[in-house]
Amino acid sequence: MSGEIKRLPFDPAYKNGAQPLSPDKILDIPAVRKGIQTTNPGPDGIAEKHPQYELTNIKVPGIPGLSDATVDLALYQPRPKAGRKWPAGCPLVYHVHGGAQIAGDRYFALEYPMAHVSPADNVLFASIEYRLVPEHPAPAGAYDVYAGLVYLTTHAKELGIDPEKIVLYGVSGGAAVSASAALLSRKLAGPKCVALVLDIPMLDDRQAGHASPKQFWDGTAWPGWMEEKVWDVVLGDGDRSDPDGVRIAARAESLTDLPLTFIDIGECESMRDQVVAFASRIWRDGGQAELHVWPGVYHGGAMWEPNVPVSKAMVRVQRGFLERVFGLHENGEEKGGKVKSLL
Repeated sequence: MSGEIKRLPFDPAYKNGAQPLSPDKILDIPAVRKGIQTTNPGPDGIAEKHPQYELTNIKVPGIPGLSDATVDLALYQPRPKAGRKWPAGCPLVYHVHGGAQIAGDRYFALEYPMAHVSPADNVLFASIEYRLVPEHPAPAGAYDVYAGLVYLTTHAKELGIDPEKIVLYGVSGGAAVSASAALLSRKLAGPKCVALVLDIPMLDDRQAGHASPKQFWDGTAWPGWMEEKVWDVVLGDGDRSDPDGVRIAARAESLTDLPLTFIDIGECESMRDQVVAFASRIWRDGGQAELHVWPGVYHGGAMWEPNVPVSKAMVRVQRGFLERVFGLHENGEEKGGKVKSLL
């Protein structure tokens, strides 16, 4: 028997799963930032795609003893119909953008989760502009995400938020700082979200012993070699032990007492095996996790190629999870008694 690790096939409906090989294996952070910015809709693009929402920008102060940095937070509220007041106590999706912790801003890919619900559901969206590495080494990003969570809960009444219905929703590198922020909140006895969504998450710097980083070491959207180099930038040359998980969530000694956690990962991702191990540790430590490993899916496939059937299935399942934790459309009905299609 051969010891060769075979690469799994991408779903044939995808056009961008396979990418050219990277012979130099050089992490070019300015190029990554430029590439992300070319796909970033910004506030104008979000307003065009989601005109039913109104944007408010908020300055979030740092947490004394953790950070004195003030960061920006975008809050999107569905516009109330003429003659109606803004409803109080609405669910909130607290979005933490992707970009490998080195790129992106509070508007990057925010339109993706905003499309999961209808404005009629009165779900709010907030997105934090956490500080990026290498300018601000970890755990600066986690501190910023935690500061945003504290702000949203302490100002919930004036912002129209139900503090018992906040979902912390991190994507890719943003999922890394989201998971760390949830662990930080646990450590400090801070606010606890109703759920934690870790979408295609970057959770663990350790690749040894896992097959997926080798299977997708190169020639895909988020290759193993790039993840390895990004973690080097995030963590630097120092000690990588992190018993509290505030820099690297997967290195936490315990994953007990996390919120209900939803995890999505593609089968054809370099991070797949570390993500599955993270979910297993949540179960081992007595927590609840809903894990989905999607066959043939590459990193970001659902966002970049949304019309592929498996991409639609991923969105459908995420939407269903949000509806359950927020208590929307119970018994499969919308307001007005109409059954909502999830297709």
